[in-house]
Amino acid sequence: MPPDLLRHSLRLAIATFLTAAIAHRFDSVANAWYPLLAVVVVIDDNAEHSFQAACSRILGTILGGLITFLVHTILMGWIGVLVSLLLMVPVLRMLGWQSSLSTAALVSLMFLMIPSHEALNWVYVWQRSLDTALGCAIGIAVSLLLWPRNGARELLQLEASMRSTLLAQSQAYRRWLQGLNCRPEPLAREPLTQTLLTMEGLLARELRGPHAQGLQRQRWSQRLRLWERVHHHWSAWETLLVNLPGLQPEASPPAEGTEDLLAHSVAALETLLAGDPALATSSVPQGWQALAERRELPLLMLLALEEEQRPLAASLATLRLVAPCH
Repeated sequence: MPPDLLRHSLRLAIATFLTAAIAHRFDSVANAWYPLLAVVVVIDDNAEHSFQAACSRILGTILGGLITFLVHTILMGWIGVLVSLLLMVPVLRMLGWQSSLSTAALVSLMFLMIPSHEALNWVYVWQRSLDTALGCAIGIAVSLLLWPRNGARELLQLEASMRSTLLAQSQAYRRWLQGLNCRPEPLAREPLTQTLLTMEGLLARELRGPHAQGLQRQRWSQRLRLWERVHHHWSAWETLLVNLPGLQPEASPPAEGTEDLLAHSVAALETLLAGDPALATSSVPQGWQALAERRELPLLMLLALEEEQRPLAASLATLRLVAPCH
């Protein structure tokens, strides 16, 4: 079982047990269904989101109970359910409580199971709201105490993981071009793509929470777009590099004045990924032409490699300015 799923299951089980124990202990909680349902709705990976879910749950219970009570004095059965739902949607949208719609609709369905409007009175709605608040409070407490998640820290860890993966691969290419090891296998695209998707989902979730301003100050939206560009251009650059026909490490160092632009470009990427100032890379076609003649490599593929590296290096350099390595 994945660790995140295990932690979430334990939080839910502990919160459910505590809620059931308190509901059984106090006679004022006449219906344990409401606080237990609140716990299931509120428990979330982030305590901030649990608090938002708790507010929506309480507001939905109160408003759903109020509208249902008014409708229940006139209509009963499924007609009453339909009228209640038709009234809830515009009222919730007008108040800006759209996130409470699912809870209000569920409360309406449960309240309309009561056979007579005398049983569904103001006291009943108030008691059910208190029961819901109890479940919400327990859910928030458990989320805060047991394995609270830090979205900003997870984003930093994912970014560092992607940077270290690309850095290790560039170092492997440099050692290969120096004849120190065999040619490395290209990086699999799926893990890097999954990392980017995880970062995108995590950022979208955190931007809806209370830490949105901090993430905006750290320019996470821009950083994520830059990493997407890096991933795209890295995949194309690496594909061109590994498919260069006849590319082998040079047996002896190049003569003075005939510096190997290929090894130099790989070293420049390595320094950018490490967070150091980039080495100057030459974009003069004559340099690549000399390299192609000396090592008997196709010139067009070398020029395509250089064209793909230019936006890759620019994205890495911008990332170094937006989010310096520590």
